[in-house]
Amino acid sequence: MTNAPPLHILLLAESEAKAALDRRALREAGVARVECRASGVEAARLLARLAPTPADFRPQAVVCNQRLADMEGEQFCAMLRLHPLLLDLPILLILPNDGEAEQLKTLGCGASALLARPYSVEQLKQQLAALCAGQGGREELDLAERLTDTSAFDRALETYALLLKPVRRPEDYFRVGMRCLEERRWHTAITAFQRALDGALLEGKAQLGMAVAWKGKGDMARYREYLGLAAATFVRARQWHRAREVYVRLLRADPGAKNPFLAEAAQLMRQGAYDQAAEVLVQARPVTPPARLSAKVADACLAASEPQTMLQGLEEGLRRALGPEAGPLADDIRASLEAMRQRAEARRREEQAERQWQASREAAKEREAVPASGPRPQETGASPPDALSAAVDKDGKPVPGLGRNASVAAPWGAVLPAAGAVAEDPRPSVLPFVAPLEDAAPGGTPGLSDVIAVMKVTWKLARRGK
Repeated sequence: MTNAPPLHILLLAESEAKAALDRRALREAGVARVECRASGVEAARLLARLAPTPADFRPQAVVCNQRLADMEGEQFCAMLRLHPLLLDLPILLILPNDGEAEQLKTLGCGASALLARPYSVEQLKQQLAALCAGQGGREELDLAERLTDTSAFDRALETYALLLKPVRRPEDYFRVGMRCLEERRWHTAITAFQRALDGALLEGKAQLGMAVAWKGKGDMARYREYLGLAAATFVRARQWHRAREVYVRLLRADPGAKNPFLAEAAQLMRQGAYDQAAEVLVQARPVTPPARLSAKVADACLAASEPQTMLQGLEEGLRRALGPEAGPLADDIRASLEAMRQRAEARRREEQAERQWQASREAAKEREAVPASGPRPQETGASPPDALSAAVDKDGKPVPGLGRNASVAAPWGAVLPAAGAVAEDPRPSVLPFVAPLEDAAPGGTPGLSDVIAVMKVTWKLARRGK
């Protein structure tokens, strides 16, 4: 560079402070003059001679950092290439590192060369020498365009590709992704296809490429996920052959996968686009069992607020798409709809019966929790009998088990005497709650009243025990 004319460089960085390191490196590399700018718009106006330039400053190249004050470095490069007089201006783009992701991000932006940090002064010097030496290539390329031999033109285009990179497009990322798949560079391929997703025309292809890349990395869940996304994208794009092909691949990996044709048709039906929904259903028939197709359509109709209106609209669309062949398909859909309605009604009845049964059980539990007969003595205001007094029956005979030493209530029909009266029973001791049965006539059978008396005594004992 000592014999070359003085080199002028326009340096772009986010701020003057961040440009200090690059400015010093450029000085050490032999650059005679360095002008620094932080705004990409201001730098572009300066280079296009739309703004006043410093005296005697003619930049032979631009050194641009990846981040500027008002835009990204890639955006600046792309903007500069839109100007016909700046197509051949060398631009050296400085990257924060040499990772594949950073390099891929700059694909097609219009930069002439890339230099990753940290870099040496010698590397910077070599890059500048190569860029400035190639400034005369534009005339050679114009000559190559006029040649009739296309091979010479192709070679010239490859030689000066760095000077004429187009603004990056989704197609660029897609081609890089496909090349990375061939080279089995799965991670880089995934990154490239993710950037290609921004282009609607290539979205399905990019998703399919990502599926292949995830399969190459051994992640089958992601493989199935992106196959499903690609199939759905191809259906929306009306690329029927590709959609069926990808869906078949998806079924091999996941037999229970969601059908993208039926999902798209159901959505169109909900939107009232019955002709388009019918077209999707027609294209779904080669890869969808008839029973599943009719069931899905019937399910969508049943979920609508007006099932008959939706079904009639779809039938008209099918007749326009299939003609006489639409009859059997419409009949299958109606049969599925009726069967689903009957099943729904049966489930509703079963649920209603279950609710009634549960309600009856709750009512029975509440009845069991309520006392079977009259209120307690505390509720009526009557004083309970003296626990120390003896109990006698209606004939004046003492009742065994009751009296001063008993803590239980008198049996049904017993009369409690005044306090202090104690009587003895010559008969063997009998439990109080069976006394009415003992009082029955010899050889007789206890009557209904006796049984009721025993039940009431038992209940009172249980109450007193609480």
